[in-house]
Amino acid sequence: MKKIACLFLFFIICAVAFAQSGFNAKDLLKTPTGTQRLVNDYTGVLTSDQKQALENKLVQFDDSTSTQIVVVIVPNIGDFEIADFGVKLGRAWGVGGKEFSNGIVLLISKDDRKLNISTGYGVEGALPDVTCKHIIEELIVPNFKGNDYYRGIEEGTDAIIKATKGEYKVDAKYSKKGKKGGIGKIIFYIVFIIIFMAISSGRRGGGGSLMSNGGAFLLGSALGGGGGGGGSSSGGFGGFGGGSFGGGGSSGSW
Repeated sequence: MKKIACLFLFFIICAVAFAQSGFNAKDLLKTPTGTQRLVNDYTGVLTSDQKQALENKLVQFDDSTSTQIVVVIVPNIGDFEIADFGVKLGRAWGVGGKEFSNGIVLLISKDDRKLNISTGYGVEGALPDVTCKHIIEELIVPNFKGNDYYRGIEEGTDAIIKATKGEYKVDAKYSKKGKKGGIGKIIFYIVFIIIFMAISSGRRGGGGSLMSNGGAFLLGSALGGGGGGGGSSSGGFGGFGGGSFGGGGSSGSW
């Protein structure tokens, strides 16, 4: 019986190892939008109860704000850079609404021991790179180092939610590190709006209205007002809405 039990256990271990070795991160970029959950664990590191608890929290947040946070845990990302894959995944799945691009991807590559927070255009103001860096280094990574993945994700997503509401404060040392990049991003938006205004002013009819809507939204995002807006859905997660990502966020390792 002992030999049979050992042989059975060996087959289980081999099956799990084979399943993970056969994982191809590229396949996730082919997944149609609107079919995923907000918590996607391809490693089995979370229990079913843990996944459901996280899913319920993120669905409720989506319902009440229209901002979508998706958690994706993969065995590895192959030859991809973690930040690049996070952006590609956000775009491929269309995380967040199309109108506000208020999607956030928390990507965890377990075997690579790397993670990334990618932000859609509409939440870059409320969740700048320096805030993502602080959440990763101060909340998520310490838990991951202790192999407590659930607590790291739980505390990380709580902090992300608070940040979108303007309730998450970053230490001064992180603020100084990210100050230059933040100012540069604001200047970029302002220059973009000025160019857009110059082009729009040369057109007849409708130009002013377009500027007042599009320009105001871009300026609001640059100054920290992104992430809100839009009606909320009800009855659970209804799928991603076609949000866009531009490369904002931060990465880390443990």
